[in-house]
Amino acid sequence: MFPEKLLILLFRRAHKYTRTILILCAINLSGFGLSGCGFEPLYAERSVPGLSALFSKIQIQQPGNTPDNDLNRAVYNALAKTLRSEGKPSYRLDVIAEGNKVGVLMDNNSREARTRFMLKARYSLYDIAKGAYVTSGTASASTSFNVDLSEYANLVALESAQSRTAKAVAEKILLKLSGWQKPRAQS
Repeated sequence: MFPEKLLILLFRRAHKYTRTILILCAINLSGFGLSGCGFEPLYAERSVPGLSALFSKIQIQQPGNTPDNDLNRAVYNALAKTLRSEGKPSYRLDVIAEGNKVGVLMDNNSREARTRFMLKARYSLYDIAKGAYVTSGTASASTSFNVDLSEYANLVALESAQSRTAKAVAEKILLKLSGWQKPRAQS
């Protein structure tokens, strides 16, 4: 009976402000029905330890002397903002990043006008107590930037692209680790 009365109120002649208020009220009331859908944030702490407990037990392996050391350091820094090891770590996260840039657009003078930078990272999570790798995978991201006549502008644009893709790859790695942890925490 209630929805019928609401529809009658909405479609009969009313002031435009009254109709707008009624529509907004109907939208808000429908939101109450969706509040029990079971959505749970990844960082929620319920009866089982959540992701913040896992993330505080992961030590990120420092980048070594590799050809793409700047990329490894950028991914390491992006991961370190979320993974803050507290106490003795239970896991070690090994990440190796590789970058690639490709010209994707040429201008009228056959010069490169736009470049795509792609970053691919391989990660492995090592359980220190068991002495074995428990999960591994890859994460990738890409972005593009305009190429300018100024070499300095191109260098700044490349560094910005590396930083953006490193953050995106770090987020993907964290999501994959949380997907690995969730079934284990519930069992």
